[in-house]
Amino acid sequence: MRKLSILVIVVALLVLSAGAALAKDRSIEGRPDMLDPGHIRGYFVWRDDDGLHLRTTTRGHDHVFSGVIRTDGKFEDVDGRRLEHGDYYRLSRDRDTITFRFTTAGGLDGFDFRVDDGKRLNFDLFMDGHRIDVDEIYIGERGWHPHHSEFTLHRLHRD
Repeated sequence: MRKLSILVIVVALLVLSAGAALAKDRSIEGRPDMLDPGHIRGYFVWRDDDGLHLRTTTRGHDHVFSGVIRTDGKFEDVDGRRLEHGDYYRLSRDRDTITFRFTTAGGLDGFDFRVDDGKRLNFDLFMDGHRIDVDEIYIGERGWHPHHSEFTLHRLHRD
């Protein structure tokens, strides 16, 4: 019976430490390591000292990336990056929603932003008019993938 108790404790400690490691891997900090314009396809989301960032790239073929980002705060300092004719992002009058659409072909498209008084961001992401596969969404330096193409990020402010 004592061996079983020790085994249960060891397994519990392993599960708890794996959960802590997983939580650390779920950070939104840092540009995704795998972001290599023209060699990978998808969405890339991260935070650094300059704020929050969303970028799209492809393996050279045109794809239309579109979506909506919502916050319980207010978007500030929204600024497009490398947007071409026909690409756009729109900030709602209440500054709590960004709607966007980019055609990307090997380069980088996207925008930077900050969130004031917000605790969460809700993303709803599409490629070519369909929900994007979660394996093509990369978040933070480690490039972790959410469970769905509609997902929420919490704890937007650094401690």
